[in-house]
Amino acid sequence: MKKWAMIPLVLIVSIVTGVGYYYYNYIYRSPGAVESRELTQANSAYEYLLNDSEIRVTEKDYEYKVLINPVCGGADYGLTAGGLRESLVVLDIADYVDSLNTDESLGIFYTRITDTNPLEEQRLKFIETIDPDMIIELRLNGSIDSNAIGTSVLYDDGYYDYHITNAHLADIMEKNVVTAIGGVAEGIFPLKDGESEYIKGCHVPAAVIRCGYITNAKEAQALGSETYKSNLAQGILNGINEARNEKPLTDDGK
Repeated sequence: MKKWAMIPLVLIVSIVTGVGYYYYNYIYRSPGAVESRELTQANSAYEYLLNDSEIRVTEKDYEYKVLINPVCGGADYGLTAGGLRESLVVLDIADYVDSLNTDESLGIFYTRITDTNPLEEQRLKFIETIDPDMIIELRLNGSIDSNAIGTSVLYDDGYYDYHITNAHLADIMEKNVVTAIGGVAEGIFPLKDGESEYIKGCHVPAAVIRCGYITNAKEAQALGSETYKSNLAQGILNGINEARNEKPLTDDGK
């Protein structure tokens, strides 16, 4: 039954039994209705952000463009522990990168800026629209070993760019992030199948930054700190600028 057709029924039931309000809420706050509403909100946020990105690319003459992909969002919390959600932590870090960037020649773009979860094809659309020089994906890490700790960076070893290799980009990001937070460097690793198909399909210099272990009590506490997330973002921004200024490789790879 359509929503408008339900209104007379709700009014009648309300008058006769006084439970119309609860009946209406049962129908329209059911899991299916909530999911539908979240999908509508996600699509609206996506369309707005994509349109805004297109306008910025057209109107502003950026020397360098970076696309940041905070994973998960909406009903997909990602990793959770200690009251933290991966989806919200990486969104906060992305927001700090934006607020810390004062260089008007550097355009920072995002696949999401709200707690929504764009589809992968929607996230890929930003690559086509923005044509970024670099892509950074933000994730957290987790392990059954509660002692596991540190920041790591993953890279696609199947893609090569004359300006900077993905392995070198990963090394730059790892160094700058760990320095900014005074943290532990877990290392850089090539992406395995299924770890980030988004990065594997982007075909530009890219890195996946795993900003710490949500399953480690010490690191989880830090990830809940605004100062720590701001420092993480500063490290990411420092890494972007260092990589941006790297000299192109010569034919012999030097």
